[in-house]
Amino acid sequence: MTNAAARRPTILIVDDSPGVLHTLEYLLSPHLTVVTAESGAAALEALTPDTALVLTDVRMPGMSGVDLARQLRRTHPALPVAFMTGIIEADLRAEAETLEVLDVLRKPLRPGVLFPALQGWLGRRDVLLADAPDTRPPPRPAASPPVAVPNGGTPSPAPAVQVTGGARGAAVVAAPPTPDRVRQQAQMFVAGLSVLPGVTAACAFDPQGEPLTAPDLLNAQVGTYLKFLLTAAQTLAPHLRTGLPLKAAQLEFQDRVLVVCPFDGGFAAVLVRDTPGASSVKAWMRSRMG
Repeated sequence: MTNAAARRPTILIVDDSPGVLHTLEYLLSPHLTVVTAESGAAALEALTPDTALVLTDVRMPGMSGVDLARQLRRTHPALPVAFMTGIIEADLRAEAETLEVLDVLRKPLRPGVLFPALQGWLGRRDVLLADAPDTRPPPRPAASPPVAVPNGGTPSPAPAVQVTGGARGAAVVAAPPTPDRVRQQAQMFVAGLSVLPGVTAACAFDPQGEPLTAPDLLNAQVGTYLKFLLTAAQTLAPHLRTGLPLKAAQLEFQDRVLVVCPFDGGFAAVLVRDTPGASSVKAWMRSRMG
């Protein structure tokens, strides 16, 4: 294989949301060389001769994605550009066509849409086909090791489930998830949440408030406070005469909303720009949790 064939294409991703940048870098870095920028001005500085494609958000403070594409048409007329946005309007499509933008992708970007598009734009199906991300659910945890029995007795395997008696017979309770499975689930949640419209930061934590995924604005100190928040909310439930499990806690700070959603083995915290974004986050989590 020649050096040119072996070299991975470089894609420049531009978005003012650190969560979106983190998620797309997480999805694409195993397959492409990913460079990120949080503004149009930063994107212009990040350009190199190796940049093969610019994927930019449309609505950003300062220089918008349209402004960035317009500038690139003057300075790098042959460089492919694609847009991503939460709302696709007719005027935007017309502007994109005028600027010879490859396409306008709707957020949140899903691998099933993004990867085929990148294959076509980059002309490198070999890069993103065999290496496409594994979207299967996490594997079941391995069987537990045998339990030692004193005095030379015969060991027996540890049960994968706990069985409890009752008036109607035995009830089967699933074993708690393994740490690896919890971490895999946390990464899946954060990857999906980070690309929802309006999300500016997302992180998953274990029950003690320690981050399970790479922290951004939502760090370990925030996780400690959120742990107490969830404990207080769960303690409050009996006083409200409800035995239903807590689905989410929501805090509003003028134009920012913090949503905290428990899951088996931890909780996810998401900072969004507005209340509609918070509703999308909760609906997304509920659809995954059942």
